[in-house]
Amino acid sequence: MSGPSIAVIGAGAFGTRHLAAYQSIGTPVRNLVEPDAATRERVAAEYGVARTYASVADLLAAGAPQAASVCVPGPAHRAVAVALLDAGVPVLVEKPLAATVTDAAAIVAAAERTRVLCQPGHILRHSPPHRALHDAIRAGRVGDVLAVSSRRDRPRTLSRLFPREHPALLTAVHDIDLAVWYAGAPVVEVRAAARTRPGSVTPVLVWAELRHANDVVSSLRNSYLLPEHTPNHTSDLVEVYGTDGVAHVDLSHPTLLVRGEPTEAPDWLLSPVDGGGALAAELRHFLGRIDGTQPTAVVPLADGLHVVRVAEAMVDSATAGGAVRRIPQTPHS
Repeated sequence: MSGPSIAVIGAGAFGTRHLAAYQSIGTPVRNLVEPDAATRERVAAEYGVARTYASVADLLAAGAPQAASVCVPGPAHRAVAVALLDAGVPVLVEKPLAATVTDAAAIVAAAERTRVLCQPGHILRHSPPHRALHDAIRAGRVGDVLAVSSRRDRPRTLSRLFPREHPALLTAVHDIDLAVWYAGAPVVEVRAAARTRPGSVTPVLVWAELRHANDVVSSLRNSYLLPEHTPNHTSDLVEVYGTDGVAHVDLSHPTLLVRGEPTEAPDWLLSPVDGGGALAAELRHFLGRIDGTQPTAVVPLADGLHVVRVAEAMVDSATAGGAVRRIPQTPHS
């Protein structure tokens, strides 16, 4: 079999998307790591993965792969990513880079120490409409950027599926990253509010106001308030306001909507069931970074750490009743 030896770590929803995306670009995955034996064998059989392991330690003991996608839950990112980096394995770490600033900084330190590639998995920078908006901004089509506004609405299902993950570190990570990318400057100040609903441990609505180093302001809203069985399509909007115009990417209406039992709205833009879309583009870029055909990072590792800093500040500000939180500006902001 030709091509690099790829490993996918985690066989949950994101892991299977990575498996399908690698297949779609002609790079079969040869190694799968998943602690649950039944899931491991089922997913390996479905995607034709030859070798399976219960842990990263078992994978590395059998021989380090040439690259790996880290698709485990956020709290496990640090242990998995650092182990792979220490073994010399380039990694693409699904967003967020880690669940805490401390863990994210440890991953950055490991990448610097080993000089091994670590790519944050911020998929929207690889989405054609989001990239086109970025290119239009950089070309001066809307003049100087004044503000960025975004909203991301999801069904209440997410509160059940991720009962202990704060929206700031789950879905809002996308919007923070886009705000940084479109504003062209890091965030220096955060003020946020959060609200809950009966039966929810974590917030179901998070609203944040960000100020960037160049005085661009960003307003971010994430909610998990749509009815439980609403299709979880990308019902999102991001707007950029400039001195000479306004531009937006509006994903409010799904490309495909099947009103049956159940009603479905497959994601045909970011990670469609056939493995294409923005995720495939992200993986092509990852492999290109490894072989040298893509010399410039679309998502610098420092941006991955900075986004976690901002998300953590959002949580802290909201917990403190909207108190302003400053974001420390370090070489890895």
